[in-house]
Amino acid sequence: MSDPTTTSHATQPPGAPATLIKGSWEEKLIRGQQLIAAQNDEAIGLLQSLIDRLANLPESQRRAANQRLDRILLQAITDLVFYLTYRDRYTEALANTALAARLSAPEHSVVWQQHSAALLLQSGDLDAAFALLDRIARAGDITHWHDLVMNALRHHRLDVAQAALGETERTVNRAIATLSDEQEMRQARAQLAYLKAHVVLEQGKIEECMAWAQYAMAASDFFSSNPGYFYIQLVDRGYYREALTLIHYDQTNPIRAGFWGGLALYRRGEHEQAEQRWRQALRAPLPDQGPTDFLELVMTHYYLGDKEGRGLASVLGDLQQQQDVAFGQLFLAGLGWALRNDRTAAHSNFRLAVMRSKSTASGRLLPHFWWAFCADLLPATEQDEYARYFADATSTLAGKPFKGSDG
Repeated sequence: MSDPTTTSHATQPPGAPATLIKGSWEEKLIRGQQLIAAQNDEAIGLLQSLIDRLANLPESQRRAANQRLDRILLQAITDLVFYLTYRDRYTEALANTALAARLSAPEHSVVWQQHSAALLLQSGDLDAAFALLDRIARAGDITHWHDLVMNALRHHRLDVAQAALGETERTVNRAIATLSDEQEMRQARAQLAYLKAHVVLEQGKIEECMAWAQYAMAASDFFSSNPGYFYIQLVDRGYYREALTLIHYDQTNPIRAGFWGGLALYRRGEHEQAEQRWRQALRAPLPDQGPTDFLELVMTHYYLGDKEGRGLASVLGDLQQQQDVAFGQLFLAGLGWALRNDRTAAHSNFRLAVMRSKSTASGRLLPHFWWAFCADLLPATEQDEYARYFADATSTLAGKPFKGSDG
């Protein structure tokens, strides 16, 4: 789903005629999108009227002509929900996500229910959000319990995370009892170990966290090839020695391992060794196919000073190519401009990143995780003017976001 609050132009809906007819469903949708792009609240009434009228049509009429009206309806709901969320109008946004969930096929309905939970979390109604995620999980599988556990940890609700972890373990045990494939059993156990590692990390039980991480890596080819699912959190929490232990095993992702390994060394004061790691990471060949560790590649340039502007150029090029831009990309642009002392461009991109995060119910401000990079790289005299874009930014000391085993 693309977020119209961060774009400057409307996108013609799929299947729309080449020439729009004034007053047609397509024309109203695009007019609403244009009003959103201008941050004009007249979009709310226009799109809500469009949604209400289409929702009241017979299902057979909406699904005629390759589901033309259904697709317009769901696009209108998507656009309006994002905008209502940006405007802090959560009750109306939730009413529309509930409508979309009722109208959608089961596999899409659960996505809308999960977005309703995200809206509740962002609005501050944590108990209602966790209750909804619990209902989704009980009707689903381990991946839905994963969502509940990780969201509870994100909001520092260890009680909810522990209860959900218990249900996850029961779900895994029931699944294993019915499985005959050894590989599937190992994968299910590895997924459970992944969640246990994160829950005990929240409790500060680092040795137990490491044990579960290593268990997951031994049980699953996925985790053995992607130990970053553990060591990134360890670096962020300040457990540098333990993070470096897991980074040593990452032979699949040289750029990712090189960046985070360098960052662990940098944050414990070993700047020369960190620079060596980062330069080695930049010498690693990019994959012929599949995704590149873009964040790590850009941040490696930034930590090395980005004197030639390669990191920022990569971000700006990526932004030009992408229609559905993530807030992390906009953050990278903002930080890149801040490092070049272009405050106007830095503020513009940080504001857009916050708009993107807020409108998609990812958080009212950018996560604390991202502020740690600013605390590392920006002069202390410049940090105050950017701190307002980040959650809990003022609680962070430069280079020491959390006190872990090396702190």
